[in-house]
Amino acid sequence: MSVLLLLLLTSSPTEVETIALGRRYNRIACTGDAIYLAPRIGQSVTQLITADSLVLISFTDEINYRIYDFSIAPFVIYINRGTTLEKFYRTSGRRETIYNSRDISSFALTPGDEIILSDRQTRELIFLDFAYEVKFKIDNISIEDIQWHDTLVYALAANRIHIYDEHGNLIEQRVTPEPSNRIVVGDDMVLIFTEQNKHLYHAGAEWRRIEFPYAISDICIDNNLIFVLDGSRNYLHSYNRDDF
Repeated sequence: MSVLLLLLLTSSPTEVETIALGRRYNRIACTGDAIYLAPRIGQSVTQLITADSLVLISFTDEINYRIYDFSIAPFVIYINRGTTLEKFYRTSGRRETIYNSRDISSFALTPGDEIILSDRQTRELIFLDFAYEVKFKIDNISIEDIQWHDTLVYALAANRIHIYDEHGNLIEQRVTPEPSNRIVVGDDMVLIFTEQNKHLYHAGAEWRRIEFPYAISDICIDNNLIFVLDGSRNYLHSYNRDDF
């Protein structure tokens, strides 16, 4: 029954705009009314002002600096290097290390400047306080990606979503239609996908499969628009949120 329902709920959104970025990026973040992009290897994060206006925010002169994920806060950029979670102060240029491990798969930043991160080496979901000391851990769990939204932590495992409150209490679990490695959460919207696939799933009363004519590298939600960085990493596509 569920397989038939997935097939019935397959759709394709109508694109609003495509922006040629002029260089390859790997990650995108929507913060307020601003859009930021980061390459997999680079020395800066780019703020997209308009299609013709890009502002570079440099934070290192290190060669081969790897950026697996990043998050923007006022005056600060958090960067997951895969083995190190770092904090860069935009005003002073100072950089500090928050956490070290052999395999940090993902992290999320709370409004209180606390961190939740997934350590795949130890198979732990770790909650850090505002001083980046360990508050508590959830053991024996392997998480691919994490999102914080509206006091809840959305932790994506290979084939299910675990939803926790800010104290680490499990609120809900939901089995996903297929294994995925990325999750994006907005108001009344949960999207999951696997990088370089040409589809994603939207969690509603039932799962909805959304098809694209290109592979997906990353997605972010900004008010009434959804931005998709395509598989070439050179183009940013925008869609009306209602189409999802």
